[in-house]
This record gives sequence, C-alpha cells and structure tokens, in this order.
Amino acid sequence: MVKRIDLLVKAVKNPAKVIRCVSASIDNMFKLTDVARARGEGERLVIRNWQSAKNSMDFSTLAHIQRYEWVSSFLQGSCCLDVGCGSGYGAYYLAKNGASTIIGVDISSTAIKYAQKHYKTENLEFKRMDSLNLKFRDNTFDAVISFDVLEHIDEEYQSKFISEIARVLKDDGKIYIGCPNATTSKGRNPFHRRELTRREFESLLRKFFKNVNILGQDLIINGIRQKANWDQNFFNLSYQNLIVVEEDCDLTYGLLAICRKA
Repeated sequence: MVKRIDLLVKAVKNPAKVIRCVSASIDNMFKLTDVARARGEGERLVIRNWQSAKNSMDFSTLAHIQRYEWVSSFLQGSCCLDVGCGSGYGAYYLAKNGASTIIGVDISSTAIKYAQKHYKTENLEFKRMDSLNLKFRDNTFDAVISFDVLEHIDEEYQSKFISEIARVLKDDGKIYIGCPNATTSKGRNPFHRRELTRREFESLLRKFFKNVNILGQDLIINGIRQKANWDQNFFNLSYQNLIVVEEDCDLTYGLLAICRKA
C-alpha cells in the first residue's frame, strides 16, 4: 500500500517518469513470459547472461554451468550434438568455447524456438527432435553431450535413449553424459521419471560402451567434500564450491560419465 501511495505522489509530480516506469515493468513482464515459454511444461533452465548466472548463488544454475564448462575442454574442434539442449544456453556456450560445430536438439518446440531466437552463431543450429528417434545417420558426431535428460525418461525407454546416442556417435567418438544421483537426491524432483544410482548408471552405459569412466559433481566447503550432505550447504554458495571428482562418486549429488565404444 505504501508503494502505491508513493507511486501516486510521483505521478502527480512527474507523470512522464511514472509512465516510463510502468512501461519498463511491462517490458520485464514480457521477458519473464518469454522465459516461462522456453521452460514449457517441464524443467528447463534459462540463462541469458553466462557470467551473471555464474556469479549467482543458485545451486541449480551453478551445477548446470559447471557441467558445460567442464565438458568444453574436451570438445576442441569437434562436431558435436547436444541432446536435450533445452533453452540452448549450453550449446551456445560450447559453440563459443571450442566446438567446431554443434547441433542442439530438444523435444520441446517452445524451447527450440527460444534457443533459435536468443542464441545465434554460425557454427550452431537448433532442431526440434525426439531423443528416442534422432534424425541423424549412424557415426555422425565426434562427441555427444547430454546433461539432465536421462532422468526425465521412463525406465523402459532409457536403454533406447542411450542406444540412439551410441548410434549417431562415431566409432572413435565419446559421449559426455550427466544425471542426478538417486542415492542422494532421494527422488524429490517431481519432473524426474527415473533417477539412477552410480551403479545403475554405469550398468546402463556399459550395455552400449566398452569404456565407461564415471565421475561425480560434489560440493567442497572449507576444503571438505560434502558428498551426501550437499543439500545442507546452499547458503553463501559460489561457483568455487563446485568440483568434479574422479574418485568416491557414490554419494555425490551429480553423476557424470565419459564413454567410448572401444
């Protein structure tokens, strides 16, 4: 109520200024609506400014950024596919940081339209596509990336998802895939169809890849890895608190894997 009175006073003194203020509020409202459309009916993160997002204290945002920054060093000069690219921020980051070409695919038409509108660069393309039926020839890509997609797929189709990724990957290529750790996430996300433990994750991947290296995303606070206590440390969190580890991954909040056919 106080804000409304204050606004009325300002309107009397400077009506033009108030009109500009209201116009700015309307613009922001439409920007938020645009973001909401990109998220669609599911769980999709939208990042418009990478550095600003990286400087935030939002755990989910930081975890998503970490995955793409981690994988970028492996993709220099590679022809890549980002399966389940969502709003497109990650594929755009990779296109700007090492990948020679990259295609982002997602089943959501609204997410793809958002990506096509906001993330444009010569070596990047977005297409609407079902990850269970990728419209690419066998042995097409040097690398396939897929983060936080597997858990959104019903158990009966998760093998099909991995087989499609393996099919479009070149014989000497690699996949970089990540998902939540069911052991520590405890199924609290209503958007997730089936989460996997570290052992289940590795078992699924070994059906299609001979070489599977499992890593984890963990939090480090005062030099100590948090493991199963990761969800108790959301306050005053920064990007520097997130690490990718190669050992003792059973209780990390996130699972990552690097896989090769041979």
